[in-house]
Amino acid sequence: MHNRSLRAFRLVAGSAFVLVVAMLLWTARPHHPVSVHKARPGPPTAPRPPQGLVPDPIDGLLVPYQLAARRPIAIIIDNFTQARPQWGLSAASRVYEAITEGGITRYLAVFAENDADRIGPVRSVRTQFLDYALEIDAGVAHVGGNADALALIHQLPIMNLDEFRYAAAFRRIPAPHVAFEHTVFTSTAALRSVIDQRVALEGIAVAPASWKDDAPAAQRPAAGSASIAFSLPEYAVTWTYEPATNDYARSLGGVPDTDAATGLVLRAKSIAIAVVPRTHGRTVIGEDTWTFADIGSGRAWVLQDGTAVPGTWRKPTRADRLRFFDGAGHEIAFDRGPQWVEIVPPEVSQTFSP
Repeated sequence: MHNRSLRAFRLVAGSAFVLVVAMLLWTARPHHPVSVHKARPGPPTAPRPPQGLVPDPIDGLLVPYQLAARRPIAIIIDNFTQARPQWGLSAASRVYEAITEGGITRYLAVFAENDADRIGPVRSVRTQFLDYALEIDAGVAHVGGNADALALIHQLPIMNLDEFRYAAAFRRIPAPHVAFEHTVFTSTAALRSVIDQRVALEGIAVAPASWKDDAPAAQRPAAGSASIAFSLPEYAVTWTYEPATNDYARSLGGVPDTDAATGLVLRAKSIAIAVVPRTHGRTVIGEDTWTFADIGSGRAWVLQDGTAVPGTWRKPTRADRLRFFDGAGHEIAFDRGPQWVEIVPPEVSQTFSP
């Protein structure tokens, strides 16, 4: 009886030991959550933007990458005598000037790294500006346009910031003795509020330009100027070189051309003059219009560092960047800073001094 009790005790003790060991082994095993779904992978890590400063693709100034990568805004600016002085032009990185109807010139002002809270007066678009906006992937802000320009802008891959569609980005600011059509203004903040920021953050595919440093002070001439007789005397332009700052001061209609926002004279580090043939015509609704032959090549001058370099302009396609070459066929590198591009028909004369 005693032996059977001892065997039974050993049997129970052994079973308990096996059970304890099994439980320890079970708890030591790695356990995975019970689920029929696999874990969803996280979003890919976005590439880190370059550190430090990079050249802005419009004017070459060294700016943070976030500024250089955002989409440029190109705004059609009024140059009728009642519209002067305009607001915000001193903040533009590049300005294109071209004739519209009646000999009146108009501007395409491109805003890149700088912002302005009042720009204008904003006017209607013309075809002679669209290819230059296309090549820099700029959104174009305007108040309507003539029939051929409105038809073309819808055919091109251009972000069309028309006041008729995005009225909230524009505002009327009446002034005494100023006609209603010269009272529309906007701002870079208002226009960027309607731009697709996802596109802007991806970076703008602008073909790189060639930039250079200013000429040393010892190599700068004491004086220099260039004049363009666009049409009537009130649209005559003169650029006067100032060696101390190595840039050019602008006068319009025989008086200093100022920015109403600052009261200061408009200045440019470089001025490119492109001689572009034009053809007169009428739109489908009978409006006067000009068609500029801006695809191809032609005569040109580049003013910077106090000198006027003769050469040629080239633009093989609408999307290609307008480029300038010297007499030897080498592309001209530009000083970093604000630029003006004067689009001049062959019948318009230019004079240079000395």
